[in-house]
Amino acid sequence: MNQRHEGQQMTNMCKWMASVGLTVGTALFLLSFIANAYNKDFFLTIVSLGIIGASMVMFGFGLFMGLLMETYRRDSTKHV
Repeated sequence: MNQRHEGQQMTNMCKWMASVGLTVGTALFLLSFIANAYNKDFFLTIVSLGIIGASMVMFGFGLFMGLLMETYRRDSTKHV
């Protein structure tokens, strides 16, 4: 793996995974308004909001780790 773009690859991977999670969560959330027979206890709504929240947290963590790797890589090359 190229060390220069290691943080950028981490950020792109987390963007991709978060966008898939947001898409699935939004689709389930919209489906929860239509599917009344499955959504008696608002189970589908709770699951969809959980998926959306988890993907947002994962995006934030991945962005933080990507920036941290870029900063560490840049800082460690200056002092060597």
